[in-house]
Amino acid sequence: MSVGSSVTTSPREDESVSPPRRRAVPAWLPPGVLALAWLAVLLAHLRTPAPSDQLNYMTAAAHFPGPVEGTTEIHQVTRYGLVLPVRLAITVFGYSQAAYAIVPVMAALALLLGTYALGTLLFSRTAGVAGALITASATPVFRYSTDLLPDVLATAQFTCALALAVFVARRPDAPGRLPLLAVGLLLGWSYMTREFVVFMWPVVLVLLYRRARLTGLLWAAVPVLSCVAVELTLCWRLYGDPFARMLAIVGHGQGASTPEIAATYRDKPRMEYVMRLPDTLSEYPEGGLFVVLLCLTLLGGVLFLRRTAVPVAAFASLWVPLTLLGGVIDPAAPSLRLQLIRYWIPLFPAIVLGGVGLLWLGAVFLARRTPAGARTRFAAAAVAVLATAAVVSGTAARHWWAEPVTRAGGATQMEALRSWLSGHGGASPRIWTDLRSGRVLEVYRQGPWGGRAWPARIETIRPGEGTPRPGDLQLRFDADTGDVCPYCHAAAQTAFKEPIWRDPGWRRVFSTPDHVVVVYRLVQEAPPRPPSGRADASDGGDGESGRRGAVPVQATAPAAGTS
Repeated sequence: MSVGSSVTTSPREDESVSPPRRRAVPAWLPPGVLALAWLAVLLAHLRTPAPSDQLNYMTAAAHFPGPVEGTTEIHQVTRYGLVLPVRLAITVFGYSQAAYAIVPVMAALALLLGTYALGTLLFSRTAGVAGALITASATPVFRYSTDLLPDVLATAQFTCALALAVFVARRPDAPGRLPLLAVGLLLGWSYMTREFVVFMWPVVLVLLYRRARLTGLLWAAVPVLSCVAVELTLCWRLYGDPFARMLAIVGHGQGASTPEIAATYRDKPRMEYVMRLPDTLSEYPEGGLFVVLLCLTLLGGVLFLRRTAVPVAAFASLWVPLTLLGGVIDPAAPSLRLQLIRYWIPLFPAIVLGGVGLLWLGAVFLARRTPAGARTRFAAAAVAVLATAAVVSGTAARHWWAEPVTRAGGATQMEALRSWLSGHGGASPRIWTDLRSGRVLEVYRQGPWGGRAWPARIETIRPGEGTPRPGDLQLRFDADTGDVCPYCHAAAQTAFKEPIWRDPGWRRVFSTPDHVVVVYRLVQEAPPRPPSGRADASDGGDGESGRRGAVPVQATAPAAGTS
């Protein structure tokens, strides 16, 4: 497949697909409107920090430039492409909501604009707008867009690198060093963020080679090698082995799984691994439409190979190795659990732009064969593509709009708690809670933009350990339903089983109206802890998976999960 041949001529220079000349729209206007509108949507849907992989990255950033002592998640804490930007955010905003959210939000906007730029360069502004909306609103992408995880950031970095490479390949003259260095920096950064994105690099390298030859590749390699050197140095400095991340990634893929988890991805028919992507997409409300876009992408590679080669090649460059490693080579020991959608997120821009691009090319082809005026024909083509975007994006948005875990869905309970503690927490030296809720509470110890909000110390409830004193507080976060924090719900079922945490001496002093956050104060000495065996603490979750107002109340502490 010749990738470079599809981008050596601009769509506006190709008479077979160019729309008629019309009053120019400022180049900055469509992406500017897109970015501002999407920023508003993202801010309305900021998610409560999840006490799993998300806060592992936050913890690694908070410890940097030191190591995270005793961690078993080396493959996470050494993803410096994510850890370093979050470290910068913590330096500015402290260990706060802003530090948690700013990198994911910026990554989501970069993905939106990178997809728009790539679609515009390959097809048209209309295709760019449609592709950007569909990609950004896809349920898996949107859910990760305000979570502190590497997948959307790495996808954005590669998509921007690919768009810049297409731009370089379109230049009539030899590109300067700056764009080549920028492409290399984006590629190197994407590797430091999510390692398997490197499978997609050949598409970018082919584009650069066709225009800049070996010299251009060497200039692009400088920042890539610099990023690798930075990672090796940091791994050696912090964890004693320059290859700590690589070894952890290999070991993580070959690690033991529980029988229940192993049954979901091992010893399956090989065709089941081949169909993992469409099967996984189909689990989402808009998944059937994405499968159609995937089929259109592949069809475009047959009908319009020259024009769709870039998205088709980008798709194949990652789908083939993931599918092979995910079970086709060895069904008894797959290296990846491909039923997890996060592995497929880097493919979303290619799938969407390939499908939208074919729709645009087909609409233009048909428009040229209708008797209507030129402006009418191309307006009809644009409407058809934008209508497709509206249908796909609308189907997705109906599913994720105002989910309970987002601000739009009422997930401001911890903010209400912070406000209450800022006025009442000074009299309480300690706040007792389960391990998972304590990790979330650390974020809300700071104001939304940083600065200490309340002084109490957070104490983790561990089976058989710890004795509360009068005046101490007890926090139960989402102990009943798990709609906002399923990890906290699971941890609470074990943490609050002991009688010492259900003693009548605890009085309820704060609750959100939906009882997602409930706080008790110990008003009398707790009885001595009876001798008993320890229970195992729950630390559930696989790692990547009210509302407004607050009222003070008085009540005794109930049994776990019944507040």
